Amino acid sequence: MLNRSKSLKLFAVILSVMMIVSLFTMPSVFGAEAPLCGDADGDGEVTVIDVTVIQRHLVGSLTLSDAQLKVADIFGDGVDITDATLIQRWLVGMTAGYPIGEPMEQDNDANDTLVVVFSRTGNTKPLAQYAAAYLDADFFEIEAAVPYTDADIAYYTNCRADREQSDPTARPAIANEVGNMEQYSTIVIAYPIWHGQAPKIICTFLESYDFSGKTIIPFCTSASSPLGTSASNLHSLAPDSTWKDGRRFAAGTSQATIEAWMKEMGY
Repeated sequence: MLNRSKSLKLFAVILSVMMIVSLFTMPSVFGAEAPLCGDADGDGEVTVIDVTVIQRHLVGSLTLSDAQLKVADIFGDGVDITDATLIQRWLVGMTAGYPIGEPMEQDNDANDTLVVVFSRTGNTKPLAQYAAAYLDADFFEIEAAVPYTDADIAYYTNCRADREQSDPTARPAIANEVGNMEQYSTIVIAYPIWHGQAPKIICTFLESYDFSGKTIIPFCTSASSPLGTSASNLHSLAPDSTWKDGRRFAAGTSQATIEAWMKEMGY
């Protein structure tokens, strides 16, 4: 009889073989039925193999087709390690509220809600993703044309963030853009608090598009600073839109808390 250690090793070997076989026999096209969200290998089910497929894609050892990239991209912001992690959590029952394992929508109706986030340290992005999943919204992450380094946000050292936040005219350039802003009627904007205010790159974003007639819902993350005037100070940059009351959340706020807030807002 195999002891526990040998049994675990045998299981690991069998699992590895299954992964390798699956990776070399991935279908080149998806079936006639709607593909499942998260089914990166296109075999009709979401398993640990799909996690491995995404990981191999990210390190450059496997090239995914456009169809595979579409189903592997849970948030619609490009395939990254977050998608693989989310599938892992879903497989063990730790994540709910996402469409993983469900048929991808095939209609051509344009989404009218967009969640926008700027998240230098990564604390704000997960909360924005929770909101996007709950609202079934499109997702857009603001990328600085000149990325912020750790030194750039070392407050009270005359760092880049110190200088920008103290300069009313500062407008850091954005590297990417929303190509179809006109289709959205509701915009959720998530950002961290820098020196009591939204980072100036949020001002750049708001001045880059016409938000006339749109509804804007702001929220922020911070360790201790409240929302304060960080949202109301942005109103003049999109004066012809309807601004909803925002809220401050701590880093690590749960998905359930974000969803509860969205429900309170009437969504």
